[in-house]
Amino acid sequence: MNNERYRILLIEDDKLDQLAFTQMVEDKKLPYDCVTARSVSQAHNILGTREFDVIIADYSLGDGTAFDIMDSAGGIPVILVTGVGNEEVAVKAFKAGASDYLIKDHKRNYLKTLPITVENVVRHKKMEGELRLLSGAIMCTDECIYITDMEDRIIFVNRAFCETYGYKQEEVIGKYANILCRENPVSVDARNIYKAVGSREVGFHHKRKDGSEFPVFLSRSVIKDENDKGIALVGVSRDILKGTFIEEKIRSLNLKLKKDNQQMS
Repeated sequence: MNNERYRILLIEDDKLDQLAFTQMVEDKKLPYDCVTARSVSQAHNILGTREFDVIIADYSLGDGTAFDIMDSAGGIPVILVTGVGNEEVAVKAFKAGASDYLIKDHKRNYLKTLPITVENVVRHKKMEGELRLLSGAIMCTDECIYITDMEDRIIFVNRAFCETYGYKQEEVIGKYANILCRENPVSVDARNIYKAVGSREVGFHHKRKDGSEFPVFLSRSVIKDENDKGIALVGVSRDILKGTFIEEKIRSLNLKLKKDNQQMS
């Protein structure tokens, strides 16, 4: 467990369970700043004035259930704790938006796993935020980015890819990446003209949805899991002609400005 402190809202109407939770936090010196609510209405009032990292809610409360808290959680991970250990409640909990589900036992052994559960749901929440940030950055970049599985089936494309290749996202997801390749590949002699630029290679020709072909800088790299096993491939391509066109336009404008300045002089 890291040294970060977590703001915890415990929603529990059983006094003994409240004390057991508080005692566990003290005994294990957990980095929790805890606030306790004894009912749904009290929890709603607290959530309206304070922010929390995790909500731990008993399923059955005096004026409602933990499901009455879900809408007010506002994206805060909710760990539902209940003595009713049946699959129906568990399925309903996850559908309602609970991050995890623990079964309360008479000896309160569930408290032993609660710190690990808290750590997991907080980590998962942070990962979701990082993924949203990364996804937003990838979608906004001007580079054409596409991700395939290890069988080379496309599983993700960004905005620039769709604009450059002329496909809608749903038209390429699940298709093999070779739909991007020209039917007649560049000859070996022609390929030898090109050089590697950093991790990118040039000399590839891709084709758009309408069949038109264009030369690209192309880079492909492997995404690996914690066991160093490849799980996906990331392709980054750039339309060379588009870059050349922009450069020529800038050069032309510079020449025009230079000529205009000379005439004014």
